[in-house]
Amino acid sequence: MKLTVVGAGAVGRLWGCKLAVHHKVHFWTRDSTPTLAIQLNPLEPQSPHESYSFSANQPEALKDSDCVLITVKAFQVEQAIRDIQPYLRQETSVVIMHNGMGSQQVTHQLLPDNPLLYATTSQAAFRPDSQQVSHTGLGQTWIGALNTAGKAHHYLSLVLDDALSPCQWHEDINLPLWQKLAINCAINPLTAIYQCRNGELAGKAFTHQLNDICDEVAQVMTAEGYSINSGELRQLTSKVINATGQNFSSMNQDICQHRTTEIDYITGYLIARAQAHRIAVPVNTRLWQQIKQLEQQYNDQ
Repeated sequence: MKLTVVGAGAVGRLWGCKLAVHHKVHFWTRDSTPTLAIQLNPLEPQSPHESYSFSANQPEALKDSDCVLITVKAFQVEQAIRDIQPYLRQETSVVIMHNGMGSQQVTHQLLPDNPLLYATTSQAAFRPDSQQVSHTGLGQTWIGALNTAGKAHHYLSLVLDDALSPCQWHEDINLPLWQKLAINCAINPLTAIYQCRNGELAGKAFTHQLNDICDEVAQVMTAEGYSINSGELRQLTSKVINATGQNFSSMNQDICQHRTTEIDYITGYLIARAQAHRIAVPVNTRLWQQIKQLEQQYNDQ
């Protein structure tokens, strides 16, 4: 296949390198550089590092793509779509992969005729510098259709699974998106506020907060039609905390490096849906406020 990866962050680079083993991959980035060099540091420390060189920002390559994988942050999705729209064929499938929820409406509006799919991944990656990307954790990837046209592209789950297993098709992609959102609501704000690794949340100091977060999220998920109790959600969260104990969350890194976070598409989305169902979520609201205050502090500097 001919694929374009939009966004050259850690996740985009990881998927681009893995997909390039069997497919022709082209990158679309925020700058106009014609090439992109990436060194992939594999998950297994004993394995050799792999070097890749990609063409980038070539309108003809974008027009020729069978599939476009958009891996920018949630708040960058609209602009990314507008940037590629002039070169996008109507039959080209578009896969959106980011943390959080809430970009679906604008995606529908901007690309009403393209096959649209959403994906959520627990594959972890980290960029130590401008050229390297490190694969730091294995995890499940889910992909599913956002519109009727997208349903015909079921095979993309096999393409992604072949590149970076495990990846599976989900008939209702909103379920894994909500599950991932729930875990992000618990882990991301706390690790960003306390500037700690994920594993530190397993300590007793965070028990009550995590319990309260999961209780509120479970209420909202259930109201949205995805029934889950807070105990199940808490177990799921603990499992991820332990499995990714040495990792820094993306929000932790955003706050550390004074970047805009995805809090409005994670905790902010939860709060919006809670308000729609008239459910009080004071603990999550407080965490959202704390992250917004941290962003405001360095934006004012």
